[in-house]
Amino acid sequence: MRKKSVLRMLALLAVLAMLAAACGDDDDTSAGGDDGGASDDGGASDDSAASDDGGDDGAMEVPSNPDEGVTDDTITVGWMGDLTGPTASSQVSANSGTDSYFTCLNERGGLFGRQIEYLAEDDQYSAEAATVNFAKLTGDDHVLALFGLNGSHIATQLTPQVEELNLPVIGILQTIDIQVSSPQFFNTLAHYGDMADMAMVQIAADLGSVEDAVVAGISLEVPSGQEYQAYIQQEVEERGGTYTKALFMAPGATEVTAQMLELQQLVDEEGVNYVTLHGSAASALVALQGMSDAGLTELPVVGNQGVAIPTVFSEGPADVVDQVYGAHSFLPPTVESPQSAEMARCAELAGHTDALKDIIFTQGWVAAMVFEEAATRAVDATGELTRAGLTDALHGTFDPQGLTCPIDWTNSQHSPCAAAFTASPDSEGLVPAHPFEFYSDALDGEYGIEY
Repeated sequence: MRKKSVLRMLALLAVLAMLAAACGDDDDTSAGGDDGGASDDGGASDDSAASDDGGDDGAMEVPSNPDEGVTDDTITVGWMGDLTGPTASSQVSANSGTDSYFTCLNERGGLFGRQIEYLAEDDQYSAEAATVNFAKLTGDDHVLALFGLNGSHIATQLTPQVEELNLPVIGILQTIDIQVSSPQFFNTLAHYGDMADMAMVQIAADLGSVEDAVVAGISLEVPSGQEYQAYIQQEVEERGGTYTKALFMAPGATEVTAQMLELQQLVDEEGVNYVTLHGSAASALVALQGMSDAGLTELPVVGNQGVAIPTVFSEGPADVVDQVYGAHSFLPPTVESPQSAEMARCAELAGHTDALKDIIFTQGWVAAMVFEEAATRAVDATGELTRAGLTDALHGTFDPQGLTCPIDWTNSQHSPCAAAFTASPDSEGLVPAHPFEFYSDALDGEYGIEY
């Protein structure tokens, strides 16, 4: 962070003192306390949220930029995803996490003396609806940044427009090849190639060796489903195991009878002993119920991030879910961390306490926390707040306060961090089967695959 004058430092200390008095125990504040926020050197700092942004005292003079979401009174950002459609069960809580963080940021004065105007648009997992929402958010609302843009078919079609607008997209809920190569996507979730690497570690832990694995896949019939299974097949075969085939299901499917008949055939004829699952929480429940109904209850399952949702384990068939894992890069709010108390407080303030068991609440929270720090860096560097300046500022390191692995977007757009999650013994959300470090050596960071 740039050196400041003595007067600047005194103003900073005064602001911090007021924030501490308003927000309570510093250890529980989301970005303004001893453990909150992300600093320029990748570590937490007391001034990450309070030095240059919130409140009337000490606020930096930042010019308005209404064409890119910065007015005299507000900073407008947007979120795009499925709030009521077939994959809402795997997306809603991410929106809740981001909204909760910004609610508390506004409570403590906002950013650069302005309130965050947070606009969430529901596309119901429809590419057509997403196109309309994107045009509204970028053309009518002039958002400074975008959160979400979820759904591989949606992100793929909108990437050219994102790049043309120099629009930073933070914390998307899936990570496919096209997003790793674009400088506008700042991924907090492990790439599907990393999830496949992680799955190999879990398969080896369950079976003794990947060489002993005979794998079949079940996936939503979308580009990310194809890409996920292609990475799984590559990793299984490179490690001496056998990959049979992927069975695909429509995003809105309510039964999988045909797929289960084929899976039973693969078990009988090929000796399948492990399943890799791609989908949302809703589609995962359909697939797992299908396995239970078909009597395929002896097959362990490792899935993508859409499977790492508490409802999969609480509502799924008991004879199957005790052998199910879902990949993710974040700890749920139920796991103790420096941010736990503030996440709970802000979720209550924003009306999102029902999301506090979901890992993706944390993902949404961290995306907003990183945005705040990146905006501060951008203004420190340029004296203004623009999409281009924010994009440049995001190409750095951030401390996510132990909620995921350290974030480093200096030379890449991804976060190679993943663990296999399963139900906690007390049913309070999910817990990692092993720490992130247990899987880290296997995540090779090699991406790009044909499917």
